[in-house]
Amino acid sequence: MKIEEIIYDTTRGVLNLEDKLSIATIFLFCEKLGSKKLAELLYCDCLETFMDDLQDEYKNYDVDFTIRLEKREVHDAFFKTLDKYKEKNDSDGFLKALYNQDEFALVICDIVNYNFDAIKFKEFTKNLSEQLKFNFDA
Repeated sequence: MKIEEIIYDTTRGVLNLEDKLSIATIFLFCEKLGSKKLAELLYCDCLETFMDDLQDEYKNYDVDFTIRLEKREVHDAFFKTLDKYKEKNDSDGFLKALYNQDEFALVICDIVNYNFDAIKFKEFTKNLSEQLKFNFDA
């Protein structure tokens, strides 16, 4: 399920548009940063520390990652969004495994995020075909 649909469903109780946007901002930004950052958002123990670290890391981007969790309706909507995202998009537990530094999950993440555009495919396939040749003369 797309994050936009989840946010639309889970933030209905929030009347202030700024609060809805603050929830949407952190989810959309982490989703675009990749699986590792998204996994950290979903499963971190201290959300305030995560938001502060994210704010410091991307301070040059003029993005505000603060969410007014002290407001009950914002708190409820944020955690509904978090739970619904886990239910719909992490039902197999991949992001949780990634957050827990599971070796297999980390390798899969690296493969999926590999920049194949940087490889010169002609050279790659030539080298690959040379490596896979049988040498019957030896």
